Amino acid sequence: MRRNSIAVHGVLATVLGVTLTACGGEGGSTAVPAPSGAKTAGGQAGPSQSPSPNATWGPALALGQPAPNLIEGTDGGTFQVTVQKIVKGGPKQMKAGYYDQHPELGDTPYYVFATYTLKEGKPDHPNANLNLPIHILDEKGNEAAQKPVIVSGFEEGGCPVGEVYLGWDIGETRTQCSVWIGSTAKPPARLVWNGKDARTPAEFMKLDSWKWSTQ
Repeated sequence: MRRNSIAVHGVLATVLGVTLTACGGEGGSTAVPAPSGAKTAGGQAGPSQSPSPNATWGPALALGQPAPNLIEGTDGGTFQVTVQKIVKGGPKQMKAGYYDQHPELGDTPYYVFATYTLKEGKPDHPNANLNLPIHILDEKGNEAAQKPVIVSGFEEGGCPVGEVYLGWDIGETRTQCSVWIGSTAKPPARLVWNGKDARTPAEFMKLDSWKWSTQ
């Protein structure tokens, strides 16, 4: 399997800071939350705040367990997706990423590590952020964390500096990390990858989902 990548360090934070593929920030950032039900940074609509009283979650996947259904990337390619781990940050990461300047986002950063294996097709953009359709939801299927629209740089204890790739091979696996900001007053319950344009809590609850657990 060809590893089409080149290591990057200092320049990556600058490049990814303006393309929404970074997590956290040591430089300045403009973190603007998307209102519930509006388009998020990934172009996906978040769930409304009107859950159906009869809606119930489907079976939960454990972290590290792949979703039973393949997903289609927004830029081409079909992937098997696995949420590997969720790392909970604290005040240090909030300050380093400048998220504390936007209290409306919440008070806790969550770093989601998801693994993607290309099963078929060819992505149009080898460095597309496949994590963008992820949603973090509470027990009623409402948004429990928001993805900052713009982030820049990387902070200690958050997402690691990644690599820039030149292409994908069938069977190749990569892990992507992204940050979401939530509130301790509204604990998450599930994580979903919204590849079917779910919009309401009831629709989100029908998707494959991972049970929330942090490190």
